[in-house]
Amino acid sequence: MSYRSNTGDVASRAVLLTHKSFIANLSWVRCVRVGIAFTGAPYTVRQIVDYAVEAERLGLDSIWIAEDYFLRDSVSVMAYISAVTKKVRLAFGVINPLTRNPVLIAQTVATIDEISGGRVILALGTGVLSLIEMMGITVKKPLKVMRESIEIIRELLKGCKLNFKGEVFEVRGVKLGLNPYLSLLKPFKPLRTDIPIYLGAVGPKMLSLAGEVADGVLLTAGCSTNYVRWAIERLRSGAEKAGRRLEAIDVACYILYSPNETGIAHKVIKGFVAFSVAHSDPEILKRDGFTHEEIFKVRDALDKYGLEEASRRVSSDMVETYSIVGGPRKLRERIIEYVDAGVKLPIIMTFEPDLGRVFKMVKKYLIKS
Repeated sequence: MSYRSNTGDVASRAVLLTHKSFIANLSWVRCVRVGIAFTGAPYTVRQIVDYAVEAERLGLDSIWIAEDYFLRDSVSVMAYISAVTKKVRLAFGVINPLTRNPVLIAQTVATIDEISGGRVILALGTGVLSLIEMMGITVKKPLKVMRESIEIIRELLKGCKLNFKGEVFEVRGVKLGLNPYLSLLKPFKPLRTDIPIYLGAVGPKMLSLAGEVADGVLLTAGCSTNYVRWAIERLRSGAEKAGRRLEAIDVACYILYSPNETGIAHKVIKGFVAFSVAHSDPEILKRDGFTHEEIFKVRDALDKYGLEEASRRVSSDMVETYSIVGGPRKLRERIIEYVDAGVKLPIIMTFEPDLGRVFKMVKKYLIKS
């Protein structure tokens, strides 16, 4: 395999190569859980809903809807999916409490949870800061934003009448199901008071916070297996700080996938990787073996010429490190490596036009019967 691995000494490399060879021959190995992710493009709402129904039929664990500005809205799509599916778990990943107030988020997830019969997962995150700033929103104290949001949402879902004054948010006498001018009506109560809350985290402090207060962590699309191992150690640190066991925290990860190197999915993934490389901490990229020159070449192209040119400067090693490209054998091998690194729930994110073909591969090679 051509993707890079910062594995250390020769002995470690030998062990890793042996492990890769071992994995390649395990055609029977399958994951217990696999999710599928959608965002606001390229599929229409009707297509997403149809694919969601098919994903449930094939036995996928969960359907994740990302809220990428300024595309199709995630909440509207999720409401539709929740009404036409019966068993598959439904995850918002991520919703930003800077663009949707935590009180509104609590109200929203409680409603979708009611529609779905108790299948919702909520993942909170700050998203892409440059896009948030395009809406005139200044991002300050992101750790406080997330900590306070989780506390507010949990208290409201429990049915508490909440008075809260934090450094970022303030809530004055809010109780879910109770409206001052409709208080003579019977109030609604959330179907579940313990809707799982995950935290979308990238940096060490946010990962530690996830270990401290969240039910799970959602690792970003375009991360490497090296990064997964590094992230889990930060997650462990936060868990230990709060007296929690790492094993009690779910580790979900968006994994970019294209079945070939010639289609639109591969082109979009190269663009995604280019944007990610240009906006990521260089130290994280260097741990994956990339030089300052390689990183700057992509960043400079994005700044001067745009995403298409930047994607041309993304090397095959970068694509291989931060995504999966290839047929069912390659998909299986690389997913297993992510699981081996510590991912408990791999979530496939693809832009492949024929998503049905990808579903069949996932069913045959990844989902445990």
